[in-house]
Amino acid sequence: MSFRKLVVEKISTNFREATRIVTAQIPKPAAGSVVIRNEFVGINASDVNFTAGTYLPGVKPPFDCGFEAVGTVASVGEGVTKVKAGDPVLYLDYGAFSEMKEVQERSCIQLPKVMPEAISLATSGLTASIALEQVGDLKSGETVLVTAAAGATGSYAVQLAKMAGCHVIGTCSSDAKGEALRKLGVDRVINYKKEKMFEVLRTDYPKGVDVVYESVGGQMFQDSLNNLAKKGRLIVIGMISGYKDGSAWKNQKAEGTPMTAKLLAKSASVRGFFLMDYAKQWKPHMQKLTEMVVAGKLQPMTDPTKFVGLEQIADAVDHMYDGKNVGKIVVQIPKSDQSKL
Repeated sequence: MSFRKLVVEKISTNFREATRIVTAQIPKPAAGSVVIRNEFVGINASDVNFTAGTYLPGVKPPFDCGFEAVGTVASVGEGVTKVKAGDPVLYLDYGAFSEMKEVQERSCIQLPKVMPEAISLATSGLTASIALEQVGDLKSGETVLVTAAAGATGSYAVQLAKMAGCHVIGTCSSDAKGEALRKLGVDRVINYKKEKMFEVLRTDYPKGVDVVYESVGGQMFQDSLNNLAKKGRLIVIGMISGYKDGSAWKNQKAEGTPMTAKLLAKSASVRGFFLMDYAKQWKPHMQKLTEMVVAGKLQPMTDPTKFVGLEQIADAVDHMYDGKNVGKIVVQIPKSDQSKL
């Protein structure tokens, strides 16, 4: 039997031009692995980095793409004991933009039911939870700035920072996003289409901010850096503004005071975070996040725009880069006649 999946056939940051749908044979799961029928997949800003080959230097097309999915176990390989056919699961693995996917059993996180909102807990929730704790060294009473706060990972960061007892500033690009952030408890919303973040921070927070959760890059990064408090920590979890044109990965011409001098003067630091380097932290943090969601303490934000099928994944990526999403973008993957086991 066959199934369909998206593959990268051209190295490019233009997701639509880089990918196409192909048909493949449903695999028999190897020992220790399971085959999952995907029902929902998640969209990430870094999907265009993957199609550009940034995360797999030297990779040659064709190769699979997509990072995360929720689905149902279709079949299991020898030695699999923790999940069985029919179980709903969440997983984080390369190649998720597919109707069927073989993954190792240890990559599966069991769910009480197929929950599209659970997808945001994977890349987005884990990034916020681990980065703030392990890299940001977050402490109660600190002032925290979250850029792109109404996005999937930003919305988790603001909630986790509030639960940690922090004062939270969140940036966004519209009044609707600002209202969503206020409902999450953000203390100061900065709509950068109406206000200049640098000026707001200098006026309202003259002592600077203690922790920055930064995912935009470019001028937003520079303004964040220039408004760090003494011993401030700037966590770089992404730089979406430079993904499509490739500028995120190139040396930028520095103007004014060098970054090293700025950091030295404040005993401050800039710290990078890449989720794949913290795999040992996934399970404990996922358990913590899931418990908070079940208890109603943490609210996954899922974008209300509906996307269905592999054919609309490129549309969903464009939706993100057009700045239209509020929360995690999820694409439903309907069961095709081809992928029936």
